[in-house]
Amino acid sequence: MIQRPDTHPLVLYFNGQISSAVAVRSLKIRDHAALLVYLGDAGLPIPLPSEAEIEEQVATFPNVMPVMRPEQA
Repeated sequence: MIQRPDTHPLVLYFNGQISSAVAVRSLKIRDHAALLVYLGDAGLPIPLPSEAEIEEQVATFPNVMPVMRPEQA
């Protein structure tokens, strides 16, 4: 892993301190796909949402995605 200062946009993004959009702008790169490449090149894994965020998404999913019943197929 390449060592970067704690204030580097890749480190801030990896630690969840800035959004991917802010990281893309700060690094002056093309898009979010390039951000993923930069993370890999720096030896940093892709950040994952927290357990609380995942649970919130799971709870919200039925409200935004209608359930298709067999008789509707």
